[in-house]
Amino acid sequence: MPQTVLTFASPHKLSITATVESHGWVHLAPWHWDSCRARLSRTDRLPSGAVAAIAVGQTGPTELRIELDGVSDQRGIDEARAIVERWLSVRWDPAPSLETARRIDPAIARRIEAGGGRFLRCSTFYEDFAKTVCTINTSWAGTVRMSKGLVYEVGGGLFPDPKQVLDAGLDALVGGVRMGFRSRVLYEATQTLLDRGLMDEAGRGCEEAIGYAGLLRIRGIGPYAAGHASMLLHDFSRVPVDSEVRRFCSEQYGLAESEIDAHFDQWGEYSFLGYKLGRAIPQ
Repeated sequence: MPQTVLTFASPHKLSITATVESHGWVHLAPWHWDSCRARLSRTDRLPSGAVAAIAVGQTGPTELRIELDGVSDQRGIDEARAIVERWLSVRWDPAPSLETARRIDPAIARRIEAGGGRFLRCSTFYEDFAKTVCTINTSWAGTVRMSKGLVYEVGGGLFPDPKQVLDAGLDALVGGVRMGFRSRVLYEATQTLLDRGLMDEAGRGCEEAIGYAGLLRIRGIGPYAAGHASMLLHDFSRVPVDSEVRRFCSEQYGLAESEIDAHFDQWGEYSFLGYKLGRAIPQ
């Protein structure tokens, strides 16, 4: 099957490089990032069932080029484009956050104006959620290992959908993926999210209905995990505090954990952007 190429314009300026470098997701299977070509790629199963290799690059401040292998019909092309738009938060409007940043920190405002402020997201809500579970109380090396295990031990080379995780069962998550206590958290949360209608069997979330408070009601999901998963749904109103955030805020600002939220209160709905983008700009 010949490669399919499509180009389209984002409604807002964005930077693939800044998005990819926004946090560590790109280092987790099955992503591949060619930094020399600024080309992001991976292989996914589309909602229609086809398996497609998807790659995206940038040809201008708002121009994107998608290359597809394994799909050529219009339905598959539309599904792949929707996945890429989710990766890069193409539909996210930076204008409100830019207004806040101009008032508080012009350097952060300039970064948003240049196409920053987006955080790389996975192909589905469920993948973002599952990988967030893989970050709970562990080292980054542990997160990398568990994500790889989900792809190759459960997903057969692709990130598994909810049904594959449930069919694999707790034994596979404990023994094959080696997720430890997170095995039960992910297994039970997967069933809960399906039962509550917050995602479909492909892992696509009903993103307007998923919120921080709702995620906290899932057994095993605490403030950090709920905050991180919410951030990837464009809720930037809180800073998900883990050991790395505690260390940075202590060293950079002299803050105790109990003082972190108050320090970023001036950012309102964009507290996380104030923290994360401020951290990315050389002091």
